[in-house]
Amino acid sequence: MKSFLLSWLTRKYSGGDLASFQRERPEDWLVWEAGPWRPPAAGRETMLAGPGTRLVAAGESLVIALAAKNGGPEVRVGRDPENDVVVDDGTLSRRHLVLRRDGGGGWTVEDAGSSNGTRVNGLRIGRAPLRLEPGARVEAGAVRLTFYDGPTLYLRLRGAA
Repeated sequence: MKSFLLSWLTRKYSGGDLASFQRERPEDWLVWEAGPWRPPAAGRETMLAGPGTRLVAAGESLVIALAAKNGGPEVRVGRDPENDVVVDDGTLSRRHLVLRRDGGGGWTVEDAGSSNGTRVNGLRIGRAPLRLEPGARVEAGAVRLTFYDGPTLYLRLRGAA
């Protein structure tokens, strides 16, 4: 799976046009928005933070190409290392949410039975698939993700330049 720092992509494509960007980067994207990180509690089966670890209040957004490890139509997000997108945050469940490519080339999202729930644009969702529109804000526990197709990510990069 490909991922990039938002600032790197912004610099790389600051002088380019949309057609060039889409030729080089045809994927759909999730942006893991910079924000506080909550280390998992002791006993969780993922990485553990040391006793002196603080919440990180600021950081850099990470741009993640939507692609499953096995090449399938589904991208799983959670703390478990078997997920396609692994986020080691204490507010995420081992398998928190599932993004799935639909028949029309778009994406849907559904909660995978998580403890802290999933919200899309502020509304809590369940296990029924909900179609994602570009710019949709997905909150998994306290982790903030934004869904983009190529053209809307390009617009965000241009706005950040």
